[in-house]
Amino acid sequence: MKVLFGNVAHAAPLCGEERKVVIVEKEIHLLYGKPLADAIRSELIVIEGKEAGKSGEEAFFLISTLVQRGVTRDCLLIGMGGGATTDLVAFVSSIYLRGVPFVLIPTTLLGCVDAAIGGKTAINLPSGKNLVGSFAHPQSILIDFGLLRSLPEKEWVNGLAEMWKLGLVSDRSLWGCSISEASIKKAIEGKLRVVEQDPEERGPRRILNFGHTVGHALESATFYSLSHGQAVAFGCLAESYLSARLGRLPLEQWEEIESVYRQFPWNIPQKYNREVFLQSIRCDKKKGKEGIRFTLIDQIGHAAPFEGDYCHAVSPFDFQELLYWIENTWRQISSETSLGSPLLENLMEKEWVSSLMDVPQDSFSKKRR
Repeated sequence: MKVLFGNVAHAAPLCGEERKVVIVEKEIHLLYGKPLADAIRSELIVIEGKEAGKSGEEAFFLISTLVQRGVTRDCLLIGMGGGATTDLVAFVSSIYLRGVPFVLIPTTLLGCVDAAIGGKTAINLPSGKNLVGSFAHPQSILIDFGLLRSLPEKEWVNGLAEMWKLGLVSDRSLWGCSISEASIKKAIEGKLRVVEQDPEERGPRRILNFGHTVGHALESATFYSLSHGQAVAFGCLAESYLSARLGRLPLEQWEEIESVYRQFPWNIPQKYNREVFLQSIRCDKKKGKEGIRFTLIDQIGHAAPFEGDYCHAVSPFDFQELLYWIENTWRQISSETSLGSPLLENLMEKEWVSSLMDVPQDSFSKKRR
């Protein structure tokens, strides 16, 4: 899997003579999509983007647009946007004409460190997140840190949540890390190593699902008003608690995890739909014949292998105890959120972030809402 760093407008994968189509989410199509399309002489398609738009309807719209424009297998599709957009474009690329080449350009920190990397494609169903998808790898993933300069605070937090998750399951040096160029590149390299061991998630790659059984269910249960990063952060906290409850994670390490997450910039709503939450958990893709399964950790920086399955079924009793903990902790954190959360700026390397802002005042330097 090829990950390239630098200015996307000058990246070699985009400089060929083939027909190209940039597919960009609506929020950034004037800021980044149209300038890129003009620079590389590409056509442009604007889609809704965002998690709620990662749907069968949006996929059908995109496929219909490609058909109407006469896009063929020798065209290059370029997905540009956050994780929901790169997921959708990758999914459509994998099924349109039984597969067309594509390149991904993530424009959020979450997209850079997680969503665009690994070859997973997906759309959501009303019954749960990422229930329809495929494995399809892009020709390349282009990381341009300059595209992050316009991110609002919530998007930095989303990416930080995935970086901390990788710290819990694989690389302890990322646990509780701040946001910097070095930590971002380390997170990208860490995910690539995991994916290369197990491209189609038959075993070791399941460690990357840590926090996502609970997290995806919470996204569905808040009808995607809860961001993916906030959901994953809460999911990691919940599944760390479960790891400790089941005797896998030492108590002192659970206490450390609980303490560090007090520094996380929480922003969660007061309520979620319990029935939707439970329905989503029941539909989780890790579920086996023995019931609901979770990825667990046995120390900070290491996921429990469970004889190569890297996930473990929990008893109905333990699951009910987890639900009780989730409901109590959710109330506590949501009430604290209303009083104000720790500042994100305390978790960012200020000089590096400032360097991103030190650019000419053109359309690429405007702030996103």
